[in-house]
Amino acid sequence: MKIKYFEYIAVYLSVFLVCVFVGIIGRLVLLEKGADEYTAGVFFWISTGFGVLMFAILSLFLNELAERLLNRFLKAEENEPPERRIPNEDQDEQQDVLIKHRLSENIESARDIERIREERQNAVKSQKQAKIDTAIRYAQHEFALYASDEDLKQLSKNITIYAEEINLENIKPVKVKDLSNLDLYHFGWNLWNYFKVSRQDRVAQFLKLTFAYALKDVEENSIKTHMKDDEQKGIIKIIEDFTNF
Repeated sequence: MKIKYFEYIAVYLSVFLVCVFVGIIGRLVLLEKGADEYTAGVFFWISTGFGVLMFAILSLFLNELAERLLNRFLKAEENEPPERRIPNEDQDEQQDVLIKHRLSENIESARDIERIREERQNAVKSQKQAKIDTAIRYAQHEFALYASDEDLKQLSKNITIYAEEINLENIKPVKVKDLSNLDLYHFGWNLWNYFKVSRQDRVAQFLKLTFAYALKDVEENSIKTHMKDDEQKGIIKIIEDFTNF
């Protein structure tokens, strides 16, 4: 009770001080406008008293309104059918069950997404590996008579490095015989056209590094410029698609 009493005092005192402040401001304004001291004083007390009175009326009205709303809410809750009244403990338990269920659903959904993502990644890897295998079969078909078994294996590794867009510095040179530079150019263009993983500058570098012995006196820019010369001449010819190999 004492605490509530002091709360009322603090509230009304604060309101009174605000009203006094407003009255003082009004009194000063009236004096500046030319009013006499008596009129300004009357205005000060009237404005202060009016402010306090309005606050008291509003407080009583708002308190009564709040009590009415609270009573109406309590009556509505009392009139609610017994079967719809759920104890707080049951509500908490149901909420816990619901939260756990949703968490379980979210975890399962995340697992499904991760599984789908993994499946897609594996599918992409499989497709890419299938393309690399096709390119290796094509290279072995074209170079079978013109390179040793070891060189054919190294050529296959070099093709994988190119297709996977790995640093070309990992490429090791391959020796070939009875093939012209034009044959090597054609092979490079066919490889580039099949993968399309880079600009022709990169495949020119690939040819320069892979066939370092045969192309030792040729610049990479020259290789790039002449890759599609005389398309149907030479042992290795320009072909648009070698997926059937």
